[in-house]
Amino acid sequence: MTVKNILTVDLEDWFHICGVGSFIPRESWDSLESRVVENTTKLLDILGRAKTLATFFVLGSVAEKNPELIRKISGSGHEIASHGYAHRRVYTITPDLFRDDLRKSADILTGITGDKVKGYRAPEWSIKDGSMWALDILLEEGFQYDSSMAPLPIIGNPNYPAIPWKHRLSGGEMWEIPPLVGVTPLISLPFGGGWGLRTFPYSLIRSAIVKNNQKGMPSVIFLHPREFDINCPRVRLPLIKRFVLNASLESTEKRLERLLDDFELTTAADFISGRQA
Repeated sequence: MTVKNILTVDLEDWFHICGVGSFIPRESWDSLESRVVENTTKLLDILGRAKTLATFFVLGSVAEKNPELIRKISGSGHEIASHGYAHRRVYTITPDLFRDDLRKSADILTGITGDKVKGYRAPEWSIKDGSMWALDILLEEGFQYDSSMAPLPIIGNPNYPAIPWKHRLSGGEMWEIPPLVGVTPLISLPFGGGWGLRTFPYSLIRSAIVKNNQKGMPSVIFLHPREFDINCPRVRLPLIKRFVLNASLESTEKRLERLLDDFELTTAADFISGRQA
């Protein structure tokens, strides 16, 4: 049986970047040019031509300002999941603030689509050692899966499982959907999205996907609308952030189209449903 891989999108605007408050202050966001509708529409067109569905982890504040965009995504058959509301790293806020942020986002998304939100992804993969308490809150709030734990150094922990797995929590079980990584003897590499998907040789990325599929498990790809915008506004940022955000943006669409040609891709909810059947 062919394994379907999981395609995900972090639906946020170009200026929603963690850890750059001195360069793009949070209070300036409302005055910056929004490009999320145009860029997301471009992505939807690509997916529509390929007849492929994805999970969109939607930032609540973006949905609040662009409800018609969210209706368009949902109406096209894609899954709407939560990316929180205010785009704050989980480990920088308290459990109470996390629950409030989570509920606010879920209420907005359900109010727009009429559907219960099943999945969550934290900004910058920020559920990790030190913020595992967030998983219990997600389960308590009725979420079926999380996609916030990166098996990578710095932003996560390379010892985390690199294929979908189940948390055993005090209140029950919940799926974890980690991003695709390339595992080497020295370091784990981000093959599944961002600068890694755009810059590493496609043959390496394809091989990593195939290895997971041979184990009967999907690989998880993640994208951002800003990555389809070669004219994305440039602001002064630390060198590493500039590289992560802007390296090889011209390759994003081509990489996605190759993935769509080579593999079957679907939503996280579809994977979970298949495992529960």
